[in-house]
Amino acid sequence: MTIQLPANQQQRTRYKVPALSIDLSSLGAEALDPANDFDEDFPVETCNLGRLTSMTSAALTDGLAGVTLGSSFLLRSDLHLRDCRLDAVRAAVKLTSRITGPIFASVTGDAVGEAALEAVKGSDVGLEIHIANKDLDSALALVNKAKAVGTPVIVALTGETAKSIDLVKLGAAIETVRLREPDPHTAREIRYSLRSAALEQGRDLTVIADVFIIVSACAMDADERGNLISAIGADRYAAGSARVLGTVHDVADHIESWIALGAADAFTILPGSLPTDLASTVCGVLPLLNARRNAEAEQK
Repeated sequence: MTIQLPANQQQRTRYKVPALSIDLSSLGAEALDPANDFDEDFPVETCNLGRLTSMTSAALTDGLAGVTLGSSFLLRSDLHLRDCRLDAVRAAVKLTSRITGPIFASVTGDAVGEAALEAVKGSDVGLEIHIANKDLDSALALVNKAKAVGTPVIVALTGETAKSIDLVKLGAAIETVRLREPDPHTAREIRYSLRSAALEQGRDLTVIADVFIIVSACAMDADERGNLISAIGADRYAAGSARVLGTVHDVADHIESWIALGAADAFTILPGSLPTDLASTVCGVLPLLNARRNAEAEQK
């Protein structure tokens, strides 16, 4: 089947799949190791805020539902000189001064999260609260404080963390959960537990699943790019997530199969490289999903 891709940005905005967001953590500075003499011989690297702004704007303008800066995002590489744990928050606040749209910054549910909540006051930045050290109570305390002041909030966890916490308690307190789990059947069980707790209170809950993608014209090209990206360590920020290396059809198949199985309601795209995989998402995956939806609707 041939899919006619849109020719320009004005047309691309017609193809919107609000269930997809993107994590742009890989646009941050690479961390240097202060204990390594080799690393200390190089100058401090800083995040290119102009590039981050343009990528964020493109993602939101072209149909993605939101942008997240993860816990690995850094504004500077010299970790030994400064506290970088609020870098994602600082960058997100700066982005919202120029861009309108859902932008989330990752924090932990501890004193850092408390400082982040203060930092996002008066902005449109949402907080993605990671359950650190399986401490659910601290994360939920921060969730309640964020809700009280009107800050959008998501709780993020891995499949391993989900096995060791009270999912019923989490599902009863939150509306959106971002899940990093490579196995769809495990993800389905986690989603079922979370949603059951929410439905008992008469409300819905959305589970957003992470998926790392590398998109090329064929699966062999995607595999070769994937090997190179892994060799240089550019996929470290996506450790533990589901992975799709292939064509836009393979990515769309992954999304549809997880939804059909009941493993997720939405997805966060972790691009293998930028801007290539961002462009593939908004110019390939989004139109393809919409074309499939339209074709299915016509058959009914």
